[in-house]
Amino acid sequence: MRRLALICLPLVALAAPAAALALQKDDGTLVVKNGSAPRTVAVVTLVVDGTALGHVSTGSPDQVDKVVIQDFNNGSGDIGASITNNAPTLTRTTSTDNKTSFVGSDFRWRAADGTYKIWIYGSGVNVFAVGRGTVVLQGQADAGTADGRYSLDGKDWHSLPSVPSDLLHFGSTG
Repeated sequence: MRRLALICLPLVALAAPAAALALQKDDGTLVVKNGSAPRTVAVVTLVVDGTALGHVSTGSPDQVDKVVIQDFNNGSGDIGASITNNAPTLTRTTSTDNKTSFVGSDFRWRAADGTYKIWIYGSGVNVFAVGRGTVVLQGQADAGTADGRYSLDGKDWHSLPSVPSDLLHFGSTG
């Protein structure tokens, strides 16, 4: 029994500061469900220190699905995407300013464990982000068109605004 206590004590001593740091981080969440905006307008413009992932599935034949992720991690960020449900194609391009673009239809994407700026265009936009960050959201200008909804930090759901929102915060920004 003493051996077990001697083995566990150093582990507890190491884990306590890590747990305290994790609690101080005060991560928040952003969730967007079935978002949609006019063709050339980003549904979501997100800056996150944490992880974001999502799915874009065009519900309109004249809509182009596009996700642009700018990596502020000196190119070491975990960025990726994959097609779903036998979608036709997914094109990935990377520019010299650490921006990776995914263009296609019906695809999933991720930007994990880092700091990123992300622009998401299309319809059927679903996003989940955890960490700290800011976001500007926009839905459809036509009140008769479904444009999706969002929630910040687990609070009430709201319809996406018909014009770009003010800069919204999630998680601790201080």
